[in-house]
Amino acid sequence: MIRRVIMQPLGEFIHISGTGTLIFRGKNYPPMSSNVITKTGIIIGKVADVIGPVSHPYFVIRPEIKLTERLVSEIKSSGLFILKDKRRSSVGRNES
Repeated sequence: MIRRVIMQPLGEFIHISGTGTLIFRGKNYPPMSSNVITKTGIIIGKVADVIGPVSHPYFVIRPEIKLTERLVSEIKSSGLFILKDKRRSSVGRNES
């Protein structure tokens, strides 16, 4: 079994709420409780909720680390990502 991990963009950063959660808007629904990472691979937190219209939902991200100004700047400029696990069978493949 070959395992590939793909970083899928979460969507557009909207704002940080008064409670400290990050709000993003996107089109692809991430699985609840998915780990959310920065482009540089820092785990920020998890998808806590999906709200809003079905056509353009909002994703609520609950941070599990302290959001420094530098980290918030990176999030605003590069966005956040969901790790998607793609598994493929290696049966019949030459893996030399």
